[in-house]
Amino acid sequence: ALDTSLSRTWREEERSWRVEDCEWRAQDMDFRVEERDWWHLEHLWRQENRKWRKEDIEQRVLENARWIWLRFVEKNRRDVEEKSEQLKSISNLSALIGGFAVVAFVELQFANPDETPDQSPALIVAYAATTALTVALMLNSMVLCSFMLCSILRNGKIYVSEDEEADYLYRCRRFALEFQDGDVPPQPKRSFEKHWETRCEDDWRVAFRMFTIGVPVFFSNMAFVSWLKFHYSYAAAGTVTAIAVGATAMWLHTQNNWGWHIARTGRQRTGHPTV
Repeated sequence: ALDTSLSRTWREEERSWRVEDCEWRAQDMDFRVEERDWWHLEHLWRQENRKWRKEDIEQRVLENARWIWLRFVEKNRRDVEEKSEQLKSISNLSALIGGFAVVAFVELQFANPDETPDQSPALIVAYAATTALTVALMLNSMVLCSFMLCSILRNGKIYVSEDEEADYLYRCRRFALEFQDGDVPPQPKRSFEKHWETRCEDDWRVAFRMFTIGVPVFFSNMAFVSWLKFHYSYAAAGTVTAIAVGATAMWLHTQNNWGWHIARTGRQRTGHPTV
């Protein structure tokens, strides 16, 4: 009886242990199912994270390209403003000096029109020649600068148009996706700087040369006017001539210090040959 009782007790304990083991196994299976779902969710999250990173990289590429494009737009705007002010200054000065020469030519009366002047014919010819040369040089310089100013104000904005921006952003994105060692980052195909160097630089140098030549001619014209106007006073004519010679010497000094610097192109300033 004792053996039977102990055997029954052991079997009941074993049965309860098996029940607990089955419950544990069921809980373990539920945990494994949850773990499998968790790993699946983690895999999906990693895929989303990878996709987000890829989109973030593409967005950063576009933002960097747009920032570079905005910097290019700002540089283009500054170049247009710089060249505009440069052309305006030369044009205004040329118009001013040419106007002075024309007014002096119209208003100057150094002899009675009905009588033969006492002044030397060579002096009169020199005065007429320097007046015409001054007006011609200054007028041509002013007109050329004005035409170039109209051109750059009209065409300066086409280099930063929406089509140019879209093309540049597309090439930057393709460069980022297909980058290989040794590749050079893309740059805008057209720029105002290239337009100025290829289309306007030579004409600007011509206009500047005409202006620089016209200034000493204008001083010479002043000297000739003094001898025609003050032919009765050698002291007055000599004083005006001396002042004109001194002004011409100072102009040559200024031209030597700054004229060559202004006339140089951007590539010559950086040590590269002009295109």
